[in-house]
Amino acid sequence: MASVYVLFWFDVEDCTVTQSDDAAKRLALILEKHGVRGTMKVVGQKARVLEQRVRYDVIDALKRHDIGFHSNWHGLRPQIAEYLAPLDWDEGVAEFERREKPGLDDVRRLFGANPVTYGQPGSNWAPHPFPVLRKGGIPTYVSGFGYVGVDCQPFWYGGILCTSHMYGKRFSGEQQRHLMGLNFELGKPGELEKHKELFSRSLAQLSATGGLISIINHPCTLVLEEWFCTYMKPRELTEAGYKHFEEFVTWALAFPNVKPTCASELLKLYPDRAAGRLFSRDELGQVAASLSEGVNFQRLGDVTLSAAEAFGLLVGCLDERTTKAALPEAARCEPVFNPTRQPQGTVRGIRVAWDAFAAGTRSVTEFVRREHRVPNQVLLGNASVSPGDYLAAVARVLRRLLGGETPPSEVAIEPAACRFEEYVDEAAAKSIGGSMLPKGFYSSKMIDLARVEAWTLKPAVPVASV
Repeated sequence: MASVYVLFWFDVEDCTVTQSDDAAKRLALILEKHGVRGTMKVVGQKARVLEQRVRYDVIDALKRHDIGFHSNWHGLRPQIAEYLAPLDWDEGVAEFERREKPGLDDVRRLFGANPVTYGQPGSNWAPHPFPVLRKGGIPTYVSGFGYVGVDCQPFWYGGILCTSHMYGKRFSGEQQRHLMGLNFELGKPGELEKHKELFSRSLAQLSATGGLISIINHPCTLVLEEWFCTYMKPRELTEAGYKHFEEFVTWALAFPNVKPTCASELLKLYPDRAAGRLFSRDELGQVAASLSEGVNFQRLGDVTLSAAEAFGLLVGCLDERTTKAALPEAARCEPVFNPTRQPQGTVRGIRVAWDAFAAGTRSVTEFVRREHRVPNQVLLGNASVSPGDYLAAVARVLRRLLGGETPPSEVAIEPAACRFEEYVDEAAAKSIGGSMLPKGFYSSKMIDLARVEAWTLKPAVPVASV
């Protein structure tokens, strides 16, 4: 049986009752007792409240686990998705940093470490935070919800390793779910058996291939009757909940192929093998062949490339051929990120003279090296084309050159589907209104930006999957 890793993570957020502080501490101690390192995503305001209440015992218990960031204020209006909804890329990135950085700084200060992960409160997923996470040295995104998902398992998006949206249809065509919660139902009769059944089903589905099961908990749900209230559970039910949680942890870890993990270990389990790697001519030829008709992430054995990384590799390779009259023996994968908006005013189904195509490729190469991202559109002579159509044309030309032929006199710029956009779940985005966001909340602009950012999307391959 392949190894299946279990990620126990906690949104430490409630500031209304002091009993929530005790719940966070007690859950942390239960995990520590069983040798499990949890992932504790702390809200900035919660960190400040712990300091004001002089609950350094809670802070000390949590800091023996991985510390994550869970927004500055959590429940304050406007919510993250609300204030980002009308903003373009650069505006939204700057606004997210302006509003959320004070909380991030407080979590860093009080816990004495840079958070290893971020996850939005509730359904407040948005595309804008990813550059801010990269800038802040936060390498992972642990959440139960998001607009984007790949194969119901971890994936790379925006240069960050993500565990959100771990449900839906796998590449094999099977419907699976590898996310489960242990929350308000803890301690109630029959619920432990239900949780064991959910876990067993997920474990059985992953036993052949290996993978990750993501388990969420909110400490406040051990003591509160429901969200956003101060009604307390009976003491007997709270104690039964702790017993339920500990018994589940003990039971799950008794399986011989189950191992606990945490956010800081995810990068070891799912390394980005493409980063800085040299790709041979043969490998470049495989990528070019795949991208000739449509644009998507690529997989070569245990190595995956986002469409943006493939863009940087192939465009740089073609530029070297045009400037040095010879194809490189290999090309190194450097960080390349997404455009900042959907292409506008572009043309499709045209033919471009080789000299204009080569000159445009020189300009694109310089842009990618300077900005480390895919351009919003590409100028070839007097024509503006989309980066997807351009990449497919580059791939077709490279296939020809790698086959020993000479450059064509003209290059056809034909429509190419950006298939990575299919992994953006618009239905999920239309169903997020509720207790934290206004009923019916939806932002078409955020969907457009999520699809643009999907240029950076690629599956994360676990270390032992080949």
